[in-house]
Amino acid sequence: MKALEGIKVIDLTRVVSGPHCTMILGDFGADVIKIEKPGTGDIGRGYAPFYEGEATYFMTHNRNKRSLSLNTRRPEAKEILKKLIKDADVLVENFKAGTLEEMGLAPETLLELNPRLIITRISGFGQDGPYSDQVCYDAVAQAMSGLMAITGEPDEKGGHPTMIGSYMVDFVSGIYGALGTMAALSAREKTGKGQVVDIAMFDTACSLTHSAIINYYLLGQVAQRNGNQDRAAWPANFYPTKDGELVYIHCGLDNTFARMLKVLGREDLLENPEYSTLAGRTNHIDECDAMITEWTRQHTLAEILPVCKENAFPCAKVNSIEDMVKDPQLIHRKMIREVNDNKFGPVTMSGPVVKMSDTNPDVYCTAPRLGEHNREILGSILGFSDDEIAALEADGVI
Repeated sequence: MKALEGIKVIDLTRVVSGPHCTMILGDFGADVIKIEKPGTGDIGRGYAPFYEGEATYFMTHNRNKRSLSLNTRRPEAKEILKKLIKDADVLVENFKAGTLEEMGLAPETLLELNPRLIITRISGFGQDGPYSDQVCYDAVAQAMSGLMAITGEPDEKGGHPTMIGSYMVDFVSGIYGALGTMAALSAREKTGKGQVVDIAMFDTACSLTHSAIINYYLLGQVAQRNGNQDRAAWPANFYPTKDGELVYIHCGLDNTFARMLKVLGREDLLENPEYSTLAGRTNHIDECDAMITEWTRQHTLAEILPVCKENAFPCAKVNSIEDMVKDPQLIHRKMIREVNDNKFGPVTMSGPVVKMSDTNPDVYCTAPRLGEHNREILGSILGFSDDEIAALEADGVI
């Protein structure tokens, strides 16, 4: 059994945040019907790089879905969409706020059509407020939220605000969208009613700034860029090795740093509260880093990692992507896995993060080709005949 088996999702999303949300629902077994513009489809289908004509960008976020090409500007297409929505459990969209209303599909209209429908809306700034009509991308949300301002090396080390190396805000907005959708489905079991789930990328980015908000209002602190040093305990940083690698070592807790001092041969500092306590080390972060750096520069990565493991120092080599995709732990956890594609054969891709003992999510199929399931959806779900489907295709409706 699948956790969301029997749940039908109408997916009006594109690019990253929305598709990532519906992909998660599909991983849990929901039947996700992705509605795409005939001819071009999801914008993500056009983003390089390509593998034999297919965008890996699109393939990444659109597994476990069926594709129906539908020109929603046409009245006939809107009627088809409404028929699908009438029997659906969830509709997900990530248009600019107000677009659904402009399409004649305002939540009030949809809930009148299907009172049990969950309408999940992911947008840049939410469905209301002074910025709601503005366009937002991941980098915009990172910049406005202060996330960029606290990422990178500090000013005194020549740093400047830095973008996170992936579309973090998009991904987490998608996760929040899936979480909100599942909560709304649970609430519907109690009330029998659908509702609107409103996710804003700006809100998401704000939530990723950790304790910056409460620290500002309660302590008067403005979070700054901190490089790679941990924000709560130190020393905890990246250190160079003898063989040119970088190793992350966290020994910021008092008992952990005491063990590090023994490794470094600096037991003389164990009785000095300026080094044996976190409060004292606040004034000696650079000195602590320098001691560890002196040690790591004398040893190779292969020599350092066993010492860290033996002393229970959280540590890691700074892996490249090439290292990561071959990692035996990720392969064991099925995060790196082969899935059969009906065009390419075996395709290596990422798997679901969540693991469950009973209703475990899975990758049931790779991303669909544009309109791949037109006949299947229109015929088996809506009862259109082959001739009617052919006419819709000839007329540019699908």
